[in-house]
Amino acid sequence: MVLGAVLGLCPLLAAGCVPPPSGSADSVTNATLTTPTVIATTTTAVSTSERLLVEARQFVYRVRNVACLATGTSFTTTDGFVTNRHVASGANVLELSNWEGMDFQSAVQSISPGPDLALLDDNFNSDAVASLSTTPVAKGTELWVAGYPKGDQLSVTSGTLIDYTAGSRYDEPGRLMEITDPIEPGNSGSPLFDRAGDVVGVVFAIETKTGDGLAIPASTLSSYLVSPGDDTFGDCIA
Repeated sequence: MVLGAVLGLCPLLAAGCVPPPSGSADSVTNATLTTPTVIATTTTAVSTSERLLVEARQFVYRVRNVACLATGTSFTTTDGFVTNRHVASGANVLELSNWEGMDFQSAVQSISPGPDLALLDDNFNSDAVASLSTTPVAKGTELWVAGYPKGDQLSVTSGTLIDYTAGSRYDEPGRLMEITDPIEPGNSGSPLFDRAGDVVGVVFAIETKTGDGLAIPASTLSSYLVSPGDDTFGDCIA
């Protein structure tokens, strides 16, 4: 992720990779790069995780940025594929694959100048798209992350919303969501689901002091999709 002191920078400096912006005293590490299939603690959570895993197979994809040798996650919206800026930066085309291993390419449509988000063209002509919920989630609410940790198979992990925190702590605009869901490198860009299967956030970082995950609220994503604002390709940060 692009915040604080980041562990593990893009190895291909010649491809335009640069260190993330210096800034906060809070230390975070990227969730990009390549694990559990379904992790949950109760019978109810297992049932929900399994259901969400089946749903996620329809619109959650693995992303590869060849320029930065980075791997992340993306999901389809009505506007195109959504992932993190630090996943898409440094490339104008990304390699995607679905849970069955079908590969295709998608052009980078927009790199956000604000939140750690990027928009890709839906070259796959996906029929299924994520449903966004911009209603604020209450503290303690159980949430699920669907993605490709370490670039491995699609998996779903469960946790809870700890609280909201000021994005300025991590050089991000607005508020961020702190979650207990297990996050690994490769989960960057993963959708954060509520029990109904609506996307309430986008995972983008790990707080290295606590090990907690950080996610951009769906309300911020929704605003970005209305006005992406930037169609340039920044330097890669893996």
